[in-house]
Amino acid sequence: MITFEGAAKVYPDGTVAVAGLDLTVETAKTTVFVGPSGSGKTTSLRMINRMVEPTGGTVRIDGADIREQDPSRLRRSIGYVIQQAGLFPHRTVLDNIATVPLLLGWRRGKARARAAELMELVGLEPAQAKRYPHQLSGGQQQRVGVARALAADPPILLMDEPFSAVDPIVRTSLQDELIRLQRELNKTIVFVTHDIDEAVRLGDRIAVFRPGGELAQYDTPERLLAEPVDGFVESFIGYDRGVRRLSFFPASALSLREDVVFDDEDRVERALTTVGDGGEPWALVVDGDRLPMGWVSAAQLLREPTGVPLGTLELAPYGHTFDVGTDSLRAALDAAVLSPAGRAVGVDDEGRVVGVVSQEDLGAALWSVAE
Repeated sequence: MITFEGAAKVYPDGTVAVAGLDLTVETAKTTVFVGPSGSGKTTSLRMINRMVEPTGGTVRIDGADIREQDPSRLRRSIGYVIQQAGLFPHRTVLDNIATVPLLLGWRRGKARARAAELMELVGLEPAQAKRYPHQLSGGQQQRVGVARALAADPPILLMDEPFSAVDPIVRTSLQDELIRLQRELNKTIVFVTHDIDEAVRLGDRIAVFRPGGELAQYDTPERLLAEPVDGFVESFIGYDRGVRRLSFFPASALSLREDVVFDDEDRVERALTTVGDGGEPWALVVDGDRLPMGWVSAAQLLREPTGVPLGTLELAPYGHTFDVGTDSLRAALDAAVLSPAGRAVGVDDEGRVVGVVSQEDLGAALWSVAE
């Protein structure tokens, strides 16, 4: 547990970086510090490992005042990941990861064996062990940085905007990796970002800082989105916070229609009994393994010979699907909005169609959530 008790940082020129921070970071949870530039989030994080010395108040780790600990020893006991990884350019990937264990006096063979284990854990290939940082992509360098921070198995991991320098696709992949690692390792993670979407996705709790180094709100992501404490927090989160909040409601609660899903061998006549005659404007066609193939409209069905198999028709793309068992209402809504049929295709974990849901039915489900 990390506890800030009136922790402050004021520079000699009078600039207030952090103003009397009172906050408790829970053990084995991910706490995200978020806020605009100059709000003190990075300074607060760097006070934990004494990269920045507080000018007031106290920071404690498991009850012990950090000022009573040797700074070098404290830093070696805490994992630290920064933007653009901060790797040693003259060391191989393996030796970069082994840095802290070697500083702690581990034998070189043991340190390198640990580094090899961590390479696998963070998704790096064994063949990359002998490469140098400049031979890796930005995303791979960040994985090395995470592995290096975990090398000595520290209970605390500090991450200062570690994914901000990579492209959106790599960033999402690294976020997925961190979520997976946290499920396995249960570290106490303090993560700094300026991106509220990243904060909501990663954090068990989120601390929103306002300019001047003041803590504006400290809450769970769901409560933060549902009940911002003031106008600043509401503005910082953004006016689409209702859509973000849907991430916390499971898609498994949706009622999906199966009667408008047809096998590719089914005939136009059969589809018309549900789609054309029933007033439903679209049918989803699946193959023999119940994998989605595409949409066919009622208008198109009415123009086709009734004996024609649905799989032979020119089908509209089905867009992207959502996993009924693991995805959220936000994922279902996104799939429906991007679908040419205005309907989301729900699948199981093997990609087989479970059913479909229209934007109208989604709207009803979203309304019940809002209430």
